[in-house]
Amino acid sequence: MSPCNGIKRKIEIAFPESTTITSQELYDSAENSYPNGSPWTVESFQTDLETPLAGYGLALKEEEIIGFIGYRHFLGEAEITNFGVRKEYQQQGIATDLLFACLAYLKEQGMRQLFLEVRSSNQAARRLYQKIGLVEVDVRKNYYHNPVEDAIVMQYMEQVEE
Repeated sequence: MSPCNGIKRKIEIAFPESTTITSQELYDSAENSYPNGSPWTVESFQTDLETPLAGYGLALKEEEIIGFIGYRHFLGEAEITNFGVRKEYQQQGIATDLLFACLAYLKEQGMRQLFLEVRSSNQAARRLYQKIGLVEVDVRKNYYHNPVEDAIVMQYMEQVEE
């Protein structure tokens, strides 16, 4: 675990090898992170937790999950599947710290390319993703529901030194 930067907050970022988190804990955190509640069900989180190629990074405060980032990684390619920070901890740099930590963790695991989808209206997230080097590469029409909205597909490519 590594501490997040910050003067008053004591946040830990962890990428546990064998996770003790439950699908209900992830769902509750997601439910509190999004304006319209969790776009994922308890069952979809459970499926992720049971998938060998999937994992979660966690932002923890006093052992409580305050943020999460889900990913799948296979043969050098990764996808961020879900990502959220509880509303009361948003706008404090925790999402940035969690995303940078996830990128570093996946690079250590051999990731060379990363993809994610983001709502076209989510300008704050798009700016964050661009800040760490992702670029917009495609649009998936009507990808999201509640409300229906396009997804912007973003990509990160690890720079290979010659």
